Amino acid sequence: MSCAQFKLFFNDQVATAKQMDSFETITVQQEMDMGWTASLEIPLCTNTQGDWTGESESWFQPMNRLRIEVNLQGGSYVPLIDGPIVTCNYDMHMEPGQSMGHVEVHDDGFLLHRNENVKLYPGITDDQIAQQIYDDNNDYIKSTQIDSVDAPANLSDNTTVLRGTSMELLQQLARRQHMTMHASILPGAQPHSSIGCFQKDPSGDSGLPAMVLLGKNRNLLNIRFSSTAATAAAFRGASISLSDASVDSSTASLSDINRLGTDPPSGTPVNRLLRPGQARNVNLQSALLAASEQSAYALHAEGEVLKDSYPAVLQPYQNVQVTGSNGRLSGLWLIRKVTHTLTRNSYGQTFQLQRNARSAGTGNTSPGIPASIF
Repeated sequence: MSCAQFKLFFNDQVATAKQMDSFETITVQQEMDMGWTASLEIPLCTNTQGDWTGESESWFQPMNRLRIEVNLQGGSYVPLIDGPIVTCNYDMHMEPGQSMGHVEVHDDGFLLHRNENVKLYPGITDDQIAQQIYDDNNDYIKSTQIDSVDAPANLSDNTTVLRGTSMELLQQLARRQHMTMHASILPGAQPHSSIGCFQKDPSGDSGLPAMVLLGKNRNLLNIRFSSTAATAAAFRGASISLSDASVDSSTASLSDINRLGTDPPSGTPVNRLLRPGQARNVNLQSALLAASEQSAYALHAEGEVLKDSYPAVLQPYQNVQVTGSNGRLSGLWLIRKVTHTLTRNSYGQTFQLQRNARSAGTGNTSPGIPASIF
């Protein structure tokens, strides 16, 4: 039995009992390569003098900070979001009990996406650029988690140009890198201590409890799978050196992709040409692999965990075991999106997963997929 508790922080201070009682449904949307958001419902009413209460609260205003944490089974609290209130909407009715306020909160990536600028980053790698951007925004980015990347052969001749917002450049850097990099802002362990991330997909089990569909340990309400043979592609391309006019051509090998299972997705990969500019400021082979890896996620799943049964808080950028389904589909999946729904008496989680491989099938004895839980 997974008993859920949650905490709210307003401007880095724990919410009072009155503030906690102000909210009805809280929904937090977390998705890879997207800003995380939360929506909170606040019933609105009038006092004995006929004045509206709720919408005039000082903490219920744009650009104030709000943080949400949740725990299960009395364990550690897991932060779901930490960032500014961006939007406040007021839906008012003449009938009692129908008026509702809606607060929308964004993660601190919103603050990196407010101001456009022009800046040059000559002769440094993409991970070093990401570190500089986060260092320049240390008022709210208090720590970083950055994976190193390979430097192009002519790094000293390369200059990356920021023309736009810092968050736009971070996302561009991530897209052009091999190993499917992601630029994201995650909530830190303490209020107002967001983590600036520039990281690869996880390569192994992230330590989450397995999602089990059937058997005595089942903890999934439902799960729906889909697979397509239309997306997986092997990319090829060429580049010309400006120093000696030599031509470097190559084709990505899908065998070099870090797969989450033993077999590639079904169907024969199609051949694609790398678009002009995709290999700018990175090695050609890295650009080809980046494009091929992004296309290889041809398996998708979505579903809902069983309330009060799944014992952990799901979050994107983690791998989780899915078991008790078709043997080709059981195995490690990457969490793409999670929607957390908190009410006064329940906590629910719906999810979207993706995978770039299939498992060996019925009778598979791969480590980490114990038969006893089916």
